[in-house]
Amino acid sequence: EPLEQLAGGAFSFVAPGSALNEVKSICGDVEDSASVTLGKRHILFEVGDTELICRRLEGEFLDYKNAIPRSNPISLTAETKSLIESIDRVSVVISDKLKSPVRCVFDHDKVFLSAKTGNGEAKDVCPVNGDGGRLEIGFNNKYLMDAVKAAPADKLRMEFTSGVAPCVILPAEGEENFVYMVLPVRLKAN
Repeated sequence: EPLEQLAGGAFSFVAPGSALNEVKSICGDVEDSASVTLGKRHILFEVGDTELICRRLEGEFLDYKNAIPRSNPISLTAETKSLIESIDRVSVVISDKLKSPVRCVFDHDKVFLSAKTGNGEAKDVCPVNGDGGRLEIGFNNKYLMDAVKAAPADKLRMEFTSGVAPCVILPAEGEENFVYMVLPVRLKAN
């Protein structure tokens, strides 16, 4: 189908994530400006000499802002680097064959992390600012690590409602230029 250019000013579209990752890597290599041409069924990205055409996804993108809980009673801040190191240390016993949630207990000025599999048990303590009231919550170690590692900030704010509600991760200081949500996993009783 020829790419018909749709007339108009500002526009929005939903594109496959894989295509946008390609565009991101193409843009990372060059200083050229990028142009986006919207067709009825396809989108054309042009960056320098490179053209990428992908299909347009139908429908509206999930209204994710309303899916993220924003009046969370428990709020703690932590150093991103310390969190990454702690999650890393307790993840040593977790593998694809031996899965286990990372059990987190948010206490006063610290979070206790632990994981237990057939490989053994790993425990760690990470300093935080604030009081979690001994909130106990479990996470898939990869999902929690992905969110914390992706965060472009040295200090993070973690917000909670309960042990079965999502954890919301935001920058602790400055402009709110990212917000991540990590869903908890059910913990077995100790």
